[in-house]
Amino acid sequence: GVIMMSDPPKVLLIATGGTICSTQHPNGGLAPMRGHLEKHLELYPEFSLPSMPKFDVLEWEDVFDSSLFNFSHWIKLAKNIEDNYYDYSGFVIAHGTDTMAYSASALSFMLEYLAKPVVFTGAQIPIGDIFNDAGHNLVAALLVAANCDIPEVSICFANHLTRGNRTTKVDSWSHDAFESPNYPPLADFGVDLLVRTENVRAPPKNRFRIHTRLHTNIAVLWLVPGFNDSIIECFISDGTDKALVLACYGSGNAPVDKAPFRRVLENAAKRNTSIVIASQCRRGATDLSLYQPGIELQKMGFISALDMTIEACVAKLSFLMGQGLRGSSLKDAMESNLRGELSKYAPSFLKRHTYSRPLENNSSNPNNSKL
Repeated sequence: GVIMMSDPPKVLLIATGGTICSTQHPNGGLAPMRGHLEKHLELYPEFSLPSMPKFDVLEWEDVFDSSLFNFSHWIKLAKNIEDNYYDYSGFVIAHGTDTMAYSASALSFMLEYLAKPVVFTGAQIPIGDIFNDAGHNLVAALLVAANCDIPEVSICFANHLTRGNRTTKVDSWSHDAFESPNYPPLADFGVDLLVRTENVRAPPKNRFRIHTRLHTNIAVLWLVPGFNDSIIECFISDGTDKALVLACYGSGNAPVDKAPFRRVLENAAKRNTSIVIASQCRRGATDLSLYQPGIELQKMGFISALDMTIEACVAKLSFLMGQGLRGSSLKDAMESNLRGELSKYAPSFLKRHTYSRPLENNSSNPNNSKL
């Protein structure tokens, strides 16, 4: 159900750009335009209804396509929320869909002891078009941010509210563009708004704070059969402090029996390059104990992504390495549930001959985390 917070609730809408703020550019194609979103908010009758929550708009001086988002913009968003945290019941972030899952994942780690809803939303069609999904998504996000006791970062899109660090973009065309492959929705819109309270994180007991130290030297490499091993060597060869997310096959398999590839990985370990083994599969988890190649990667001391999305892996690495974690401390933290971003799995079904279901670890409670 819906749990009312302050009376009357008020939301801060932070407009960063993306399709939801876009119109046709004179040179062709869509481009965000400052003031475009706010102008259309005044034209939509539902935003003036008495039942709509009150909200203020904070529009960035430069609104832009989300492909331009970087670590500095995550920090800017965190500071926007910190500066206004005690003045609003919740926050809505209008954001481009292409990197929304990265930003939502990053904010989930940067906003510690979050006790209010922070809801990302956007659109596949601009708000000024006669047929669009922008108005619907924005109304839904504002209702959640004002009226629901969901103290975490989420994505509201196409009648679903999903945990931000569990969500990934799966469709460039459909209105239903996002999916949470390994965790159920936090809420669903039908005739009513159904909040699935059993899936929502417990409220924190400590005072809200933000983290702004982020490590930016991170890359993702998607393995393909027969790839040239020198690609990884080029990345690690300068010896600088960096991290690599390897999107491997299946449950975390890679061609470790291939001598050049194995040598490159061993060199990476010697140079203290932090490597996370993730899966190319959208659903399921990395399990390095299933097959011999995974066991070899495990012996090298690499980090398992478990059932984290690639977006969550990148954001979590940036956050933890920004706190100074390296080596075994980084591995322990990456494989621990800090913000509900991963599940702990029972032993491999191939060993037990039974299928095992993912179970949420009790460490998902934010009060158990010191990061």
